[in-house]
Amino acid sequence: MMMKIVRFDDSLPTLADVVRAELGVEALRVGTVLRDAAGCLAFFAAAPLDGQTVERLSAKLRDALGAYARTDRVVAGADDYGSAVVRKDPSALTVSAGKDNPVVRLVDRRLVGADWLHAPSPPATPPPRLVFASLKGGVGRSTALAVVAAHLASQGKRVLALDLDMEAPGLGALLLTPEILPRYGMVDALVENGLSRLDEGFYADLVGPSDLAGRGGRIDVVPAIGRRSLENPADVLAKIARAYAEDVRSDGTVETLLDQIRAIIDHLAEPTRYDAVLVDARAGLHETTAAAVLGLGAEVLLFGLDEPQTFQGYALMLAHLARFVLPGAPVPEWSERLTMVQGKAPADADERAGFALRCRDLFANVGLGPPPSAPPSDVPLPAGPFKDVPWDDDLSDEAVLPVEWALREPLAVMHNEQFYRFDPHRRRDLLADGVYRTTFSDLLDQIDSMLKSAEENRDPS
Repeated sequence: MMMKIVRFDDSLPTLADVVRAELGVEALRVGTVLRDAAGCLAFFAAAPLDGQTVERLSAKLRDALGAYARTDRVVAGADDYGSAVVRKDPSALTVSAGKDNPVVRLVDRRLVGADWLHAPSPPATPPPRLVFASLKGGVGRSTALAVVAAHLASQGKRVLALDLDMEAPGLGALLLTPEILPRYGMVDALVENGLSRLDEGFYADLVGPSDLAGRGGRIDVVPAIGRRSLENPADVLAKIARAYAEDVRSDGTVETLLDQIRAIIDHLAEPTRYDAVLVDARAGLHETTAAAVLGLGAEVLLFGLDEPQTFQGYALMLAHLARFVLPGAPVPEWSERLTMVQGKAPADADERAGFALRCRDLFANVGLGPPPSAPPSDVPLPAGPFKDVPWDDDLSDEAVLPVEWALREPLAVMHNEQFYRFDPHRRRDLLADGVYRTTFSDLLDQIDSMLKSAEENRDPS
C-alpha cells in the first residue's frame, strides 16, 4: 500500500489534526506553527512539554507530514531553547488550520514575499496617497493615473506621481518627455539606498516636472527608470536584481523592500510640497505590490476587467488580507480603503451592475464583506425620532449587533478607444476636461471628494 504524499496545501491541516489528537484543541489554538523557507513545519507549544510527549508527537508528525516535517526539530515546548522567539514573533498570522480545527498562529519564514506578512499600515499622514494597482497589464491603470494627475493639476493642485513598476516601466514615458526625464529612477533609489543613505542631491535628481500640468498646478514624477539607465541599458537588469534585496544596516537592522519604498515616499511626500501622491503599483502579486498595497497607508484602487482572471486573481490577494482580520473583530479600517475599479466598462448599466455584484461576492467569499445573501438584522435600530421606532426594552447593552462592512461600490472607467495607446504629449486634447470626464467621471468624482474631505479634516496647525 502506497503512503499518501502530503503536499503544501495539506501540510498545515495535517499538522493541526495530529497536534489536536495528541495535545487537545486548546493546545493547538494557543500554540504557534513555524513554516520555514522551504515550507517545512514545526509546532511550538505554549506550555512546557515533557520529553516523552515531545518524542511521541515528533514521531507522529514526521510520519504524517513526510517531507513537510522540519528535520532538525518538529516539536518544542514553551521552555525549550528558541521557543520564546518563535512564539513571540510579531509577524505571526492567524490562519485556518483546516476543517474542524481552530485558527492557529503561523510564523511564515520566507526568502521572497516576506512583505506580504506585514499587516496593512494605518492611514498615512497628509498628503493623501492613492495606489493604482492591478493583477495584469492592459486594464487602463497607468492611463487612469496620468489622467487623474492632469485633472488635479488643472485645479491648481500639486501632485507627486511615482512608478513602482520597475520591470514594465511606463509612467515616466507617459508624463515626461526625454528632455526632462530625471537623472535617476526608483530602481536607482533602491539600489543606492542599499549601500548608503540617499542625500538631498540624489532626491533632487530623482524627480522630474511634467509639462502636462496646467492652470498653476504641478505634476512631479519619479519614474521607474531614469536617464542614466537609458544611457546604460545593459546595466538595468543588474540593477533590478539588486533593487528587490533587503538592506542590512550597520546596526544589524533589516529593511525590507516595503520599508525602503515607504521611507523614500515618506521623504518625498511633504504636505507643504504636495496635495496628493499617486503611486503606480507593479501588476501582479510581486513584492513591490505588497509595498504599495500594504505599506503606504493609501487608498487602494484595484483595477480589473470584468473577466474570470480578475476575480480569480483578486481572490488570492484578498484571501491573504483576510488573515489580518481576527474572528469576531471589528471591521478593519484598512478594508474601507479598498475600491474595485472596472476598466473598459461597458455603457450598459446592467452589465456594470453585474460586475459590482461579482465584486461584492468576491469580498464576501474571502471574509472581507457581508455574506452575499445576508438576511436583514432582526434588531430594530433607532433611525429618526425615537418615539416612532419600536424598541425592545429587553435588549441588553451587551447584545451583539451584526457587523456592517463599509464596502464601496466599484468605480467604472468607461470603454473609450481614444485612450488606447494613450500618448498625452501627442494628443494633448485628451486632457481637456470635457474629453476625459465622460470616461473617467466615476473615478475623478471619488478622488475629488476624498481630497476635499482630507483638506477639510486637515489639522490647521
